[in-house]
Amino acid sequence: MADATPWLPTYFISLGADTAYNKTIPSISTANLQATYDELITAKAIFIRGGDQWDYVRLWKSTKVDSAINYVFQHGGVIAGTSAGAAVLGDVDFSARYGSVYPDEALVDPFVHSMQFEDNFLNLTPNVLFDTHFIERARHGRLIAMLYNRHVSVGKNLIGVGIDDRTAFCVSPDGTAEVMGSGAVSIFTIDSETRFEQTNPGNYTIEKLKCDQLTNGWKYDLINKDITSIPSSAHQVDTLRAWQLPAADFRVTGSDIISEQLMNNFPDFISQVNNGLFVVLSHPGYTNQLTPLIDYLIQHSMNYQIVYLNKADLNDPLDIKSINDATCFVLMGDSLSILALVGDTTNLVGQSFHQKVYIDGTPLFFFGKSGKIAGEVYTDNLDKDIYASYRGRMTNNTGLRIFGDMLVESSVYDNSDYYENKASSPLWGMMRNRKRLGIYLHGNAMVAINCRQKIIKATGTLPPIFVDASKITFVDSSTYRASGSIGPRQVVTMNNLRYGITTNRDYYYLVEEAKFAIEPSVVVDGSFSSNEFVFYSNYPNPFNPSTTIQYTIKRKQFVTLKVYDILGKELLVLVNEEQAPGEYKINFNTQQTLSHNQYTSGIYFYRLSTANYSETKSMVLIK
Repeated sequence: MADATPWLPTYFISLGADTAYNKTIPSISTANLQATYDELITAKAIFIRGGDQWDYVRLWKSTKVDSAINYVFQHGGVIAGTSAGAAVLGDVDFSARYGSVYPDEALVDPFVHSMQFEDNFLNLTPNVLFDTHFIERARHGRLIAMLYNRHVSVGKNLIGVGIDDRTAFCVSPDGTAEVMGSGAVSIFTIDSETRFEQTNPGNYTIEKLKCDQLTNGWKYDLINKDITSIPSSAHQVDTLRAWQLPAADFRVTGSDIISEQLMNNFPDFISQVNNGLFVVLSHPGYTNQLTPLIDYLIQHSMNYQIVYLNKADLNDPLDIKSINDATCFVLMGDSLSILALVGDTTNLVGQSFHQKVYIDGTPLFFFGKSGKIAGEVYTDNLDKDIYASYRGRMTNNTGLRIFGDMLVESSVYDNSDYYENKASSPLWGMMRNRKRLGIYLHGNAMVAINCRQKIIKATGTLPPIFVDASKITFVDSSTYRASGSIGPRQVVTMNNLRYGITTNRDYYYLVEEAKFAIEPSVVVDGSFSSNEFVFYSNYPNPFNPSTTIQYTIKRKQFVTLKVYDILGKELLVLVNEEQAPGEYKINFNTQQTLSHNQYTSGIYFYRLSTANYSETKSMVLIK
């Protein structure tokens, strides 16, 4: 474009190009010149720089430039781009005709007016929609909303490819692609487990949208939607590890702004807990921020006490008595390491808190950032260092273990300077600690976790993003160290992540099933039960060479039962038919279904699916 500089040509020549130069095509008339076409088709590579993709669409679409780029591509040349230049290389492009779409507004309404697409420009990568600046601008919610929009509006199931800064996704003519660079590429696909539901344009549900988030050296097949190459740096995940489920009921809000939560979320909490003693756990230095809450408690004649945590008073008799007498806890503060002291059972305060929460099940309310410590681990140093994630400075800390498998991040969209930290934090924590559930929260949103039913109910304007990692089989991470780093860039690889979002406030999120339902499902004696079926664990397990898979169908419906390997590749269809209500026992025999040598010792998965529900379990073959 007009502000082109010599930096890019010089850079390409430094990499070995014989010739490289800028070519500015600022108008439709220039784009339609035969001389422009003749010049472009001599190129071995064309690089489209960043800017505004709508300029490229409106000035180049259906011109000789459009034809020339396709000519170079079809004759073996390389077409590349960054930012807006990469955004126009897909089958469908976000056009930015009416400006950008921000993740928070896309999550509220995937059909917001500025969500406009272009289907007839370049079309270089079949069935793919690209998005860029992915983690640094926290665009996960935006790309997910785009895929939902295209599915509902035109019935097209696109592959969404979100590319981080300083990262490349290099696609070969056969559709295989390799991730290169310092960050990650997030590849979103719609498969048989994914469910989209639209009640009305402003009320939607996205369930189990698959994401393979990959770092440098990983390869992916865009045609078959599958990982094709796993670097030696990858680590296998134990999918049979025990769940660390909630020990007590608790709530986490999307922001630290107390007045915002006192409108709806906190009054609802009060209505659900027994009248008694509200114990506010905070820390010195946060007194002024507590004022709106204290005023509220006084105005509503609530009995409360404040315990200011600090390392010197963790055996204080008055604090211990307050904790022992509490009927609920309210946690708030910005020093997470101090708040987390209440979970240290080497002192009397921690021992009392442990009894009240883990044994007695006393409910808790976390305001915003303080909710991060509800997990077994939490990430910190996000709000003061804008390059924390990029330069490896996020810290991994011990939390309260109230919900061991959860990492939560609040105030995700408050400050764009911290978008990358906020977006990478739960995923990095989940990868490093092998945790199963990440939650992104913002603003007046709140999640209420029910420990007995293992469900989560959300409230508020902006829907939470749930990230399920219970079925990942491999993890990896970036090894790139920027100048000034104390560790590698904190972006990660996790295959087969499942994203869930709903604005339907009648729905619960079922923690172990990673799905939404109006009626919570229950698990009894190891079986999964819904209003569709009961799905039992296979027996025997481990097995050799055969095992029995048992389930009960509650109404006449079409049923599939499939077997997959540890990478998620489908191996066998055991059932694929309409079945009447009743109990079914299916024998899976490795000697009969395939050549016995094709089944090696290891973990396999089997999934039972109906029109509305599906559930996956694991089994172990020992030969």
